[in-house]
Amino acid sequence: MFTMSRAFIIAALLALTAGCVTNNYDAKIFGDPWCCDNAKELKARWDTYSNILMVCVFEDNWEDRGPHRLSIHHFKGTVARVYKGDWQISERIAFSQGLDFRPPANPASCIGNLNFVFTNEHTNSEIPLDTGDLWNCDAEHAPALDRTYPQKIVR
Repeated sequence: MFTMSRAFIIAALLALTAGCVTNNYDAKIFGDPWCCDNAKELKARWDTYSNILMVCVFEDNWEDRGPHRLSIHHFKGTVARVYKGDWQISERIAFSQGLDFRPPANPASCIGNLNFVFTNEHTNSEIPLDTGDLWNCDAEHAPALDRTYPQKIVR
């Protein structure tokens, strides 16, 4: 009887710990911030974009277009990192985002902020971004991009 109980306990412990062997790192970096299971799923979602960039903002301003119209938040920045596409580091980029609220009375400056920009355009003109095409760059979002699009080492 003792042997049967012992075998049952060992089997139960193995079954409980089997779930711990999975890659919790993938769940952490892809799950909460991007709602994906892994790099393959995230890359499939982002295959629709020609360019994925990290941009450092050096200028921003708001355009209040009145009630019942989108406000436009305009940005100018410098490409700080290219995850995908043909943009170059230090290239200038202008982009905007329409928001369904009036601009704040005293908006905080975005100068110095890092943002992820997802676009199919490479132009000197301002690029209008849709919802989901602009993300704040923070410690929660960056690891998934780094893992999905590892940087090539240039020697």
